[in-house]
Amino acid sequence: MKIGRKRKAKAEIPTSSMSDIAFLLIVFFMATTKFDVKEGIRIVLPQAATEGTEQTQSLTLTENEMTRLQITEDGKLAINKEAPREIESGELDMLIQQKLKLNQQMIFKVITDREAKYNDMIRVVDRLKAANIEKISLSTN
Repeated sequence: MKIGRKRKAKAEIPTSSMSDIAFLLIVFFMATTKFDVKEGIRIVLPQAATEGTEQTQSLTLTENEMTRLQITEDGKLAINKEAPREIESGELDMLIQQKLKLNQQMIFKVITDREAKYNDMIRVVDRLKAANIEKISLSTN
């Protein structure tokens, strides 16, 4: 009579509670993760005109009263009617100071191409805010 060998039980990792552990880890990380809240640009907008107020007439400003900063889609900057070119932050700061020497009440109009990067517009507005300029106009093409 042949006696059969008993097979040894294979060592296995129980997987029945694996999904429970994964679910608990997901809940733990969702509950303890801090999400960053991005703040936008702080800009004080004028009050909207009501129906009873008169509409102001359109003004034509000269280069001594307004500086036009146009940002192209490739990130170049055109000042007033000059050709667009690469301008570093230091050079932009000097340009802003020169314009302020001409007129302390200078208005800066930032025109951004719709295809331009958001960072390019932020860089220009940050330089204007760093120079304590409050008269900034923002628009897009």
